[in-house]
Amino acid sequence: MYKLDRKHFVSILVFCISSFAWSAEYPEKPIKFIVPYAAGGGTDAVARLMALKLSPLLGQSIVVENRPGASSNIGTEMVARAAADGYTVLITAPNFSTSEALFSKPGWRTEDFAPLIQLTRHANVLVATPQAQLADFKAFMSRAKSSGPEMSFGTPGVASAAHLALELLKLKQGLVLNHVGYKGSAPLKTDLLGGHVPLGVDGLSGQMEVIKSGKVIPLAVLGPKRSAFAPDIPSLGDFGITDIDGTGWYGALMPIGTPTVVMAKLHAAFASVLNDTEVRNRLALIGVEPAGGTPEQFRTYLLAERDKWSSVIRAAKIQAD
Repeated sequence: MYKLDRKHFVSILVFCISSFAWSAEYPEKPIKFIVPYAAGGGTDAVARLMALKLSPLLGQSIVVENRPGASSNIGTEMVARAAADGYTVLITAPNFSTSEALFSKPGWRTEDFAPLIQLTRHANVLVATPQAQLADFKAFMSRAKSSGPEMSFGTPGVASAAHLALELLKLKQGLVLNHVGYKGSAPLKTDLLGGHVPLGVDGLSGQMEVIKSGKVIPLAVLGPKRSAFAPDIPSLGDFGITDIDGTGWYGALMPIGTPTVVMAKLHAAFASVLNDTEVRNRLALIGVEPAGGTPEQFRTYLLAERDKWSSVIRAAKIQAD
């Protein structure tokens, strides 16, 4: 049987004591949530809700800092270079899974981060204007596969989750469509309502108001299952397309090397908040549902998303603006 000598025993004892101290004392100062997008968007809203609810649990204030720019790379790089002490958290979105394929030097790598928890997920939906004269998804597919005039579809941005989801559908189903990238959901919605673009792909929450008013026609949720927030809208799975998942997400990551005990304490706090009834109700108001899961599950998910969307970006020859 293996026996510990005095030196190794002392080392392990010191590690255990220091780990307990980290866990018991953390956090000793305010925590920063870095959002690599402008204030007012979905990522920002989720970050601020998490901060509001986490602060009393952790006994420290949490400051949300918006660091937009370079397709989220400025804020993401800031966290990658931050001290791995548990006081800087990245709250981000699907751009995290696509930047390395779009930019030769984004300033960071996936391996610079320790995934903490997937916070939420949300559906992207394909909609049509009345002028497009598409009654349903089957009519859309028939038109998009024909040799007639090419249709255009708008999205909130080049290489956004919405854009890539439809590009994947194009690739797998042999569709002919022209992409029009906007600078966010608001200008996309304006052009849809004005009849300047016949089709749009956006987060369900961003289109729900105009869907309910009948100003646009929802054709399908771009995923294998229907959304709990709009169960009447068919999914791709309803049409036998089960190999495309264009679900969006928000998540929390830490600089690599953050102490395990700190990660565990933060993860437990986030998981508790995501199970709070008030939080779940407030997330529903912005069209997202809580996700949760372990850090390892989130890591596996992120790597799969990076591989999937990198392949789409290469095949569709998508370039960053």
